[in-house]
Amino acid sequence: MKENSRKLKRTMKMAAVLAKYGFDDIMARYKIEKWVSLKSNDKNGGASNIHSLSVYERIRMAIEELGPTYVKLGQLFSDRDDVLPVAMTAELKKLQNDVAQEALDVKEKIANELGIDPNDYFHLIEDVPFASASISQVFKAQLLNGEWVILKIKRADIEEIIEADLLIMKDLARILGNHSDELRKIGLLKIVETFERSINQELSFLQEIDNIERFERNFRGHQGIYVHKIFRMLSNNNILCLEYIGGIKVTDIGQLLQRGFDPKMVARVGYDLYMQQVLEHGYFHADPHPGNILVTYSGQIAFIDFGIMGTMSPPDKEHVEDFTQFLVQKNASSLIATIKKMSLEHSIDNDDQLERDVYEMFAMIDQSSLKSLDVASISKKLKSIFRKNGMEFPQYVYLLIKGIVLIEGIGRKLDPDLNILELMRPYAMRVVKKRISPKYRILKGIEGFKDIAETWTEMPGEILDLIKKVKKNTLKINHQLDGLSGIKTTLDRLVLAMIISALSVGSSILVLADMPPKVYGVPLLGFFGFLISFILGIWIVISMIRKKNN
Repeated sequence: MKENSRKLKRTMKMAAVLAKYGFDDIMARYKIEKWVSLKSNDKNGGASNIHSLSVYERIRMAIEELGPTYVKLGQLFSDRDDVLPVAMTAELKKLQNDVAQEALDVKEKIANELGIDPNDYFHLIEDVPFASASISQVFKAQLLNGEWVILKIKRADIEEIIEADLLIMKDLARILGNHSDELRKIGLLKIVETFERSINQELSFLQEIDNIERFERNFRGHQGIYVHKIFRMLSNNNILCLEYIGGIKVTDIGQLLQRGFDPKMVARVGYDLYMQQVLEHGYFHADPHPGNILVTYSGQIAFIDFGIMGTMSPPDKEHVEDFTQFLVQKNASSLIATIKKMSLEHSIDNDDQLERDVYEMFAMIDQSSLKSLDVASISKKLKSIFRKNGMEFPQYVYLLIKGIVLIEGIGRKLDPDLNILELMRPYAMRVVKKRISPKYRILKGIEGFKDIAETWTEMPGEILDLIKKVKKNTLKINHQLDGLSGIKTTLDRLVLAMIISALSVGSSILVLADMPPKVYGVPLLGFFGFLISFILGIWIVISMIRKKNN
């Protein structure tokens, strides 16, 4: 009941804001007026002023007034030039994290949340936040031992507000999807559900603590990076106490030079650290904008705000390694094969056109420096390829694209001559060396043997299920000729596997029968049977690995 009450309250606010900014016609077009009451709350007679603005300016202003959930969603779409007009994304980029401050008695909040007397731990807590974001406010404080810390404190009732907003967003996504083929095609509901997972991660300070600790473990002992300390005894899911890091904003070239740091070297180190996160750890900072990267006074790079992290499974990491390798090599066919593996689903109508689009992207990349290389345009081209071919990807892919674009923007400012492809090349070469190493091949061979063993073990049960369906007359066959060559290859391998099994069984019988002639006491025919079985097995595994890599 309480949930429905919050949802109704937020729905009424949303309707009022939309009407205020002149969007009541959109609500009527999609027949949403039945769900909400459209009454403008514009008491200042500003309607004529509002309508003099562009539609995209009004969208941005409405989002700002609707609050944190919508601001976060707008920020998510601010780099989606592939699905939104450029003029709209330009407005969405104006959505800032700095929002109005909220009055808060920090000491009282700490006492209520942590059950402690703040005076037993803190010498000083500043009353005014030095940063004010949509989900939380950040205050500076000093511990009794003189150490400076920051206190990240959630806004009042923020979780309830976001929960209600997400329910409304999902309802609207369903309604709009039912009335618009274009919105249904871009998967509006899936986008909202992905956003829901992302913002729920950001809401959890306990998750952020885990993120920081994992990031610190990944870079433990690395001299070029600094990760701030966590004070767990002064933290919970609503308050996060972290070491305060003094430093220079990574794009503040004047301050960097004044402190004796070379901006070009900072760019190279920062880019290298990010590539390590992606290609070595498979765990990367998902929002590396300039405000979230500092250069400490000792010259180390410090990432801050670990609310959202990109996480890749081992297969995901291998796909990204392949993507990097084939991008540097400008190998279109292998790059397309990798993109297909990375995608959750795709509907490619024209493989030749897809290959032409990829070569167009290569032509954009084939530049000498960041002065002429526009990674944002390349990102837009890549997303356009995704959209044209109905490709949907796991969340980490979109986070990674966004992260690379942000890192490139920082590099462009610090060193316009930085050649991003040259920086990627050593990582691509490492991938090649790893893939041709005996250790990697042996591990892949073992995986191939495991796959064959599992298939062979499961096959009798599947054959029995097939026979039962035939007996019950419930067997259904879907006939489709696409990919016939792939089926033929699979059948050939199945026949070979059966021959190998037959040879192995026959050879075992011959050995057990102790049938002459013999070599070193082993029946010769049995020995040759086992040898042929082994060679055929190795051949099948190698062919499977080659196909998987291609």
